[in-house]
Amino acid sequence: MCAHAPHSGGSRLIAQGKHHTQAVLCLAGRRADVLFAMLRDGTFYASRPAATVS
Repeated sequence: MCAHAPHSGGSRLIAQGKHHTQAVLCLAGRRADVLFAMLRDGTFYASRPAATVS
């Protein structure tokens, strides 16, 4: 598992003033929420295409 995979989300959190550890824990919490919802609903993860900013 690559430590820099969620780089854009981590960069955004760091730009908001969070330290690296806080940003990592925040992103891990989001992943845990998704995993819990998948287990609760009995569904599989379906990625959505990233929204483009113009």
